[in-house]
Amino acid sequence: MRGEKMKRFWAFTAVFLTVLLIGYLEPVFFPAEKPTETAQSGRLSSAHTAVPHEELPASGYAAYIGKDVETFIRQFGNPKEKIKTGRTYELWTFGLTMNDYLEVNVRENKVIAIKAFNNDKMIEPFKIDMKLADLSDLMTIYSNFAFNFHHEAYDVELMEEDMNYRPLVAFDNGSFAVLFFNQRTGGLMAVNYVNKETLLTEMPYQLNEGSPLPVDITQSMTFDPVQSNQAIYVMNLVKQQENQAAFSVSTQSQKDAQTLYQTLANHTPTILSANRQAELLQTREEHTAIHPFHLTKDEFSLLVKTSKLSLREPAGIFQEPVYDSTFTILSWFSDPQYDSYFAESETTELGVAFSNEGVLVLLEKRPENRQITESSEKL
Repeated sequence: MRGEKMKRFWAFTAVFLTVLLIGYLEPVFFPAEKPTETAQSGRLSSAHTAVPHEELPASGYAAYIGKDVETFIRQFGNPKEKIKTGRTYELWTFGLTMNDYLEVNVRENKVIAIKAFNNDKMIEPFKIDMKLADLSDLMTIYSNFAFNFHHEAYDVELMEEDMNYRPLVAFDNGSFAVLFFNQRTGGLMAVNYVNKETLLTEMPYQLNEGSPLPVDITQSMTFDPVQSNQAIYVMNLVKQQENQAAFSVSTQSQKDAQTLYQTLANHTPTILSANRQAELLQTREEHTAIHPFHLTKDEFSLLVKTSKLSLREPAGIFQEPVYDSTFTILSWFSDPQYDSYFAESETTELGVAFSNEGVLVLLEKRPENRQITESSEKL
C-alpha cells in the first residue's frame, strides 16, 4: 500500500515539475512581441481607430473660413492679385515673399480656403518648419473624420502616408486644415484651411462613405499663362523654404510644356494603352479629384518621343483634373512618388502648361546659354 502511494507521489511530482518547467521556459523560447515603437522622427503607425475626432476652437485664419471676404480685407488689406481660375472660385494672393505670402479662394464673396506659407501668429498653434513630432506633442492626429454635408454623411479616412505628411485637423466652425509636410525635410510647408465643400472637392484622402464633389469648370481655356506662372511661383516658394535654388524658367521651356500637353491630346492612342485610355475616359466622366489621372514615367517618355522635341534629360508630371494648383503642388512635395522630381532645382529648367482640365509640368536639364525669364520672382 505504501509503495502504491509513493508511486502516485512521484508521478504527481514529475507532472508538477514538468508544468513548472514549461511555464518558466516559455517566455525564453517564445517571447511576447514588443509593441511597435514610434520612430524618433515622430512618424505615426498605420493602426487606425474609429475614435471620433475632436474639433479645435476656430482661431486665426480658420475663423475666417465661411466669412465675407470684406471681413478678411478689413483685417489684412487688399489682395496683390485676383486670378480667375476657370473653376467656381477666384484666387486672391496677398504678400510677395516667403514671410508674408498667402492665398485665399473666394466664391460669391465668401472665403472658402486660405493657404498660409508664413509663420504669422494667425496659423498658431502650427508653425512653418515644425516636425510631425512637434504636432503630435500638441494634439492627437486622427485617422477618421465623420461629418455631414448637405444632409449626406461622409466618412474620411487617412492612410499612414496621409497621417505622416498630410494630416487633417478639424475646427468647431465646420472648417478643416490640411497640413502639408515636406517629404524631403520633414518640415511643415503650408497650412491649407478649407470649408467642407472644398475638402470634398480636393479630397486627398480615402472616402469610406459619401461621394466626392465634382471639379466644376466654369470657363473654357486652352492654356492659362497666369495660372502657370502662379504654379511656378509656389514651387519656387517651397524650394526657398528648403534653402534650395529656385527653378529657372524660359519662354522655350513654357512652349515645350504646352507642346507636350497638346501632343497628348492629339495622340492619346499612341501614348496610352487601351486600358489606360479607358482610365482617362473614366476620370473625365467622373471629373472628381479623388482619383486623378497621372502619366507613368514610361508614358511620359513616349509622350516626349512622340512630340519630336529635342529635350535634355526630360522628366515630368501630368495630372487631370486639377481643382487647385497650389493644393496639387503641395501634395506633390509631400508625396515620395513625386517629390524626387523636384530635387535638383539648381540645374533644372521648369515649364508648366495649365489648362482648364489639368496641368503638365516639364523638368529638364538647364542649358548653359539659354536666357532665363523667371526664377524666384513672379513673371
